Amino acid sequence: MTTGTGRRPRGAGRLQLHDVALRLFAQHGVEGTSLQAIADEMGVSKAAVYYHYRTKDELILGVLAPVVDRLTAMVERITARRGRQARLDELVRGIVDLAVDNHEQFAVMLGDPAVGLLLTNHALAQGWDELADLVRDPADVSTRVALSLFVTGLLGPLRDPELTTLGPEVLRAQLTEVGRRLLQIRRRPTP
Repeated sequence: MTTGTGRRPRGAGRLQLHDVALRLFAQHGVEGTSLQAIADEMGVSKAAVYYHYRTKDELILGVLAPVVDRLTAMVERITARRGRQARLDELVRGIVDLAVDNHEQFAVMLGDPAVGLLLTNHALAQGWDELADLVRDPADVSTRVALSLFVTGLLGPLRDPELTTLGPEVLRAQLTEVGRRLLQIRRRPTP
């Protein structure tokens, strides 16, 4: 993509790098995708990839940055809610929005073991823990199991070609309703 002057807009190379890396991570896994493969797919040298990121781990975190930003905003929205049921409902809606709007990053983040290992020592893992702490009752193991099942279970519908034809808003509504039922969230009737 170029501007009217024929030059690339600032950041276009990094965005292309993220798109290509994400697609290859989704196809071949993080371990199965080398920086050289990403460079080859982009038609650039490996040095061009290193221009943006010093390591593959930094690239992975860069690709997942939109998810991290959304998690931070989600924590703020959940914190603003009063009561456990309202917080759980906000969590379900936020996770569904995250999964539907960023489904490729969400799938790589949850479905790739190498990403899981990387994130255990990163702020993103702390974000997940903070989210769980906002809605968790330490004595209520069933809610934690249901929440874990719901979050990891989102990958199935997002990868089902038949369900993705529903469109994002219908899919969002269906996933939210399933999450509410699974977590037994009682919503107040609207006036």
